[in-house]
Amino acid sequence: MDQRLPDLMNDTVVNVAQLLKQPVGATRTFDLQVARVPLDDELSAREVRATIRLTRIETGILAHGEVTGVVSLVCVRCLTEFDQPFRANFDGEFRPSVDVRSGEALPIPEDDDELFIIDHNHELDVEPLLRQVILLALPMRPVCGDQCAGFQPTFPADDEEGDERLAVLRTLLGEGQA
Repeated sequence: MDQRLPDLMNDTVVNVAQLLKQPVGATRTFDLQVARVPLDDELSAREVRATIRLTRIETGILAHGEVTGVVSLVCVRCLTEFDQPFRANFDGEFRPSVDVRSGEALPIPEDDDELFIIDHNHELDVEPLLRQVILLALPMRPVCGDQCAGFQPTFPADDEEGDERLAVLRTLLGEGQA
């Protein structure tokens, strides 16, 4: 039985207490729209939209969905900034830190980096999962387009005078006297 949760606008936290009380296989679906998701100190994704299905599993909750958006990157060829759209599918497992019925703390494996934690208020934050998925969806060597000509340096014309301190090097090339 799939229930629809209210859509989230500029918020990535969902209370999943009721879903944790449901039997294995129960699902909740919601749409998420976030204006900005920080990826690192200098990089962030804009216009992030995701459709997320939360499924109750034996150990917690599985989040499955698709995320789209735009990231401003710098082209490795011409060094200009451009908007790079992205689209990625994801799955992430969330484990509760507190039992929803008894309120007792639950053991959380420390060696599993792929797990996300549901906090003591039974709130699940999908932002860390989205951040990882978006970073993996971006190209390692971003290029602004197929027609990118690359870096176009400007050099002084041959008839222009260069730096006087380097004039001695012209003698090595046989182009003049020092």
